Amino acid sequence: MRTRATSQYRAELRERIIQSAVENFAKKGFDKTRMEDIAASCGLAKGTLYLYFKSKEDLFFALCEYNLEQLRNQLSRLFSKKENIMSDAERFYDEYRRASLGADTIWFEMIALSTRNPKLRKILAENQNKVYQAVKEFLKAQIERGFFREDIDVDAIAAGLIALYNGLATNKLLLQTSNSESQRVWTETIRAIIGAASSKQ
Repeated sequence: MRTRATSQYRAELRERIIQSAVENFAKKGFDKTRMEDIAASCGLAKGTLYLYFKSKEDLFFALCEYNLEQLRNQLSRLFSKKENIMSDAERFYDEYRRASLGADTIWFEMIALSTRNPKLRKILAENQNKVYQAVKEFLKAQIERGFFREDIDVDAIAAGLIALYNGLATNKLLLQTSNSESQRVWTETIRAIIGAASSKQ
């Protein structure tokens, strides 16, 4: 029981540190945020923080991995019944956005910084590829379950869905698009994609 409690505490603290890092990166910028700032936000000694993460880059990698796991969890939790696939697809955008610890707020800064930081560029490239593969595997699973037609272009649809999500995040940042408007655009686009890919046709 003690081991389980300790493991749960470490997992919860790890998530709290990642959340604190996102908040600090969003407020101060990645370059100006110090590990001491993140530790202080969590009420931790700097030495304790370093037991979990050795650098800001390690923290950002952990954020990417956390959000990738959230993506996989959302895809596996939703889309369990063919009759619910449309409503589940509509729900996905809001639920994944809420589960991603606000990463959209810092994503574009990280892309800009990656042009001068090879380690960040590698993290971003690997994460993008993992997301792409996760979405492709999801689409293939829907084909096997008879939800989608066998002749759909999985590569193109996966790339399009990722581009749609990233585009909505861009509009939210630059145009201050509301969450409700982003949800509306996602819903209408997803309806068109699923309608075209549906095995009912």
